Amino acid sequence: MSAITKRRLVEDLVALGVRRGDCVMLHSSLSSLGYVEGGAATVVDAFLETVGEMGDLVVPSFRDSLWTGHFGFEACKECPGQDVCPRDEPGIQGAIPEEVRRRPESLRSCHPTHSWSAIGQHACEIVRAHRLSPTPCGRGNPFEKVLDLDGCVVILGVGVNTVTLWHYYEDLLKVPYLGKYHREQRHLSYCTTGLRIQYEFPGIMYDVAHASRIMRTGPVGKSTSGLIRARTFEKFLATIMADDPFCFTVRPPDRESDDLAVDALRKAERMLTAWRRGPASLPEQIDWPQDDPDLVREDCPAFAGWHSDGNRTYPLCKANGRHPDLFQLGDIFNENGLTSCARCSWNLGFPREG
Repeated sequence: MSAITKRRLVEDLVALGVRRGDCVMLHSSLSSLGYVEGGAATVVDAFLETVGEMGDLVVPSFRDSLWTGHFGFEACKECPGQDVCPRDEPGIQGAIPEEVRRRPESLRSCHPTHSWSAIGQHACEIVRAHRLSPTPCGRGNPFEKVLDLDGCVVILGVGVNTVTLWHYYEDLLKVPYLGKYHREQRHLSYCTTGLRIQYEFPGIMYDVAHASRIMRTGPVGKSTSGLIRARTFEKFLATIMADDPFCFTVRPPDRESDDLAVDALRKAERMLTAWRRGPASLPEQIDWPQDDPDLVREDCPAFAGWHSDGNRTYPLCKANGRHPDLFQLGDIFNENGLTSCARCSWNLGFPREG
C-alpha cells in the first residue's frame, strides 16, 4: 500500500478549494486519510503550505469533560482570562489538532471547555476574543474571525456533525430550547432540551449541505472530505434559522407518530426550500413563548412517563438528550431526557384542547 505524501495532500486540498491566504477551520480524522507518510505532522505541513505565509489553520482543542463531572480544563479554575491561553493541557480532538496545539508557533484561545488552537498570520486575532465569549459557540468565538477573513470550514474525512458551529445562530438568537448553562465553565449543554438533527441524523445533514451546494466535496488522501466557505455557511445558517428557529431540533411530527426521522426529513426539505428562495435576514427580535417549567404535555408521542427517585418525580422525554446533572445516575436517564414542553416546537404546533 503506497503512502500518502505531503505533495499528494497539497494537490488534493487545492482541488477541494483551499486557497492561498485562506483561514481554514479544520475538523479532521487522520485515520480516514489512509497511511500518511509522517503522520499528523505531514497533514499539518500540507495545510500550512497550501494556505501559505498569509494563511491560517484553526483546529479544535476541546476538553468538554462536564459529562464526567469534571470541570473541563483544570487550569481554568484559577485563571482570570487571557488573550492567549498558556496552558499545555491536551485536547481530545485527535492527532491532527494535537499536532497543531503542540507546535511552538501555535496560539490557543481562552475557554474552559472549547478552546481552539491557531497557527498563522492572524492567529492572535483569531483566538483572543474567545475569553469574552459567554458560550462555546456564541459571540467572540474564533469562527467570527474566520468569517472576517473570508475563510472556510474543512471536514477532513469526517461528517458535518463534527462542525460545532451549527450552534452559532442558536446562541445568537438565544433560542428557547438551549440546554443547561454552566456559568463557571461558560458552557452550554446544547442537547439536553432537544436532540439535534446533525447529531441524530448526520447523513441527512450531510445531504442537505451537499444538495444546497454550500459544501464542495472531494478526495483528500483516501478520505471523502468537504469544504464550506465561512460566509456561505453563515448565510445558510441565518437563512434556515430565520425560516424556522427550531430547524435543528428533531421532534415527533404529529400526535400519532414518534418517528424522529420523519421530522428530520421534513426539516431537511424545509431548509433546502428556504435556501433556494434566497438568503434572508434574521429578525431583530423573536417573540418566544413564555417558559412554563411546570408544563408537561402527556399527550405528546415523545412523552416517556414519570420517574421517581424517592425524593423527586421527573417527567421524561424521548426527544431530549441526557441532562448533565442526572445522566450519571444511569438507568432511565441514559434512555430519556427531562421534558421541556414549554420550549418545544411540538408544543407550539399543537395547542392543548380546552
